[in-house]
Amino acid sequence: MTDRFVCSAASCERDEAVTATASQVKAWLMIEVHGAWGINAVEESALGPHIPAGWRKDLSRRGIRAICIRPAIRVPEPENVRVFFVVAARPGRTDGHIWTRTLPLATVQYVSDELDVYATPWNAPGEGWEQHDDPVVLVCTNGRHDQCCANEGRPVVRQLATTRFAGAVWECSHIGGDRFAANLAIMPDSLYFGRMEPREAETIVADYSDGRINLAHYRGRSTLSYMEQAAEQALREHLGVDAVNEIRIERIVSSNTVVARVGETKVYEIVMRRETLISVEPLTCRGTPNQRVDRFTATEIRPSGDWGEPAHQRTS
Repeated sequence: MTDRFVCSAASCERDEAVTATASQVKAWLMIEVHGAWGINAVEESALGPHIPAGWRKDLSRRGIRAICIRPAIRVPEPENVRVFFVVAARPGRTDGHIWTRTLPLATVQYVSDELDVYATPWNAPGEGWEQHDDPVVLVCTNGRHDQCCANEGRPVVRQLATTRFAGAVWECSHIGGDRFAANLAIMPDSLYFGRMEPREAETIVADYSDGRINLAHYRGRSTLSYMEQAAEQALREHLGVDAVNEIRIERIVSSNTVVARVGETKVYEIVMRRETLISVEPLTCRGTPNQRVDRFTATEIRPSGDWGEPAHQRTS
């Protein structure tokens, strides 16, 4: 028996929804780093000695999140490592492509200088980069950052390593939402999924390979705001739509209404209610109590346009 606080168990016990909790990320730099990762994996790993102070924060200011990855199927430490760069997809604005190259770990700092979230989606980031046509599946196992990521994430990695998706699966450092572990993200759409058992993870990845989103574990798309994520989920559930790119968030009007396009012709307005709650328990295993948490709920979903479908009311 132990009285150690476990954030993922506490989140389940208070029946906290995973919806609309995906970290907001425009672009990713994923660097293959073998060996141990610390709490701050980029700096506290084999990569750390090769990057200057503030390197990760500078990337963040440019809209790029840098993380460490390693293959699900462990291999001897290579002489050169894989690096992936993706500007995450947002339907209607960014298609999303994954670019990759292989290089010595010590030179990652220099190739990162050429990365541009605005120029890259349809063009190679620079000389030496090649388009990577397959998805990249990330599973957070950064136990030094949060015990739940390792305890829940590693069984998911072991399961996926036995499937036809094994070559696409990478362990990764912290990507956000420790309390929803196991956490999984799929590029280039940057879709987050959480709180899954190993076999459920296999189903999530299989659904994605068929062009569908597994809504039961869907945390959201990282290129959307939290309110947009909640609106997308509500509209998907209302219409029974699970195709990855079938719903396009167009804009936010007023302070609480999201406009979304379904397919090419149908447009909906989703009216949202925002509540700010106080979580008495810490949100992470290392966190502090009494944190603010925003929750968004759809109160009305109504068609916008003249194609005759009656408005649909939702209450909660």
